[in-house]
Amino acid sequence: MIVFDREHFSHMTGGDRALQIEVLGMFRAQVASWASVLAPETERGACRAALHTLKGSARGIGLWVLADACETAEGAFVPEGDVAAALGDVHTALTEALSALDAFEHG
Repeated sequence: MIVFDREHFSHMTGGDRALQIEVLGMFRAQVASWASVLAPETERGACRAALHTLKGSARGIGLWVLADACETAEGAFVPEGDVAAALGDVHTALTEALSALDAFEHG
């Protein structure tokens, strides 16, 4: 699976490099605010809402692995699944996504 679909992102931004950098900056800012909520000890509703929002943002810019990890983690809440493991997968996918975005921005 592709971590960051550059073709999708280019299509969504019309290939406008300045817009791409702006969108990625907004995504990073949102990630910074969500990171503390993506924890097993966080109130379940808040954590699920953060996962849902992150999933949508990830899909919007072509971060398929991250979006899939968020969807799986959302599903771990009902019925009771291994939320901690699912959130661990989200954090791993997020690290990979941010690394791919770094490569895109500096490549």
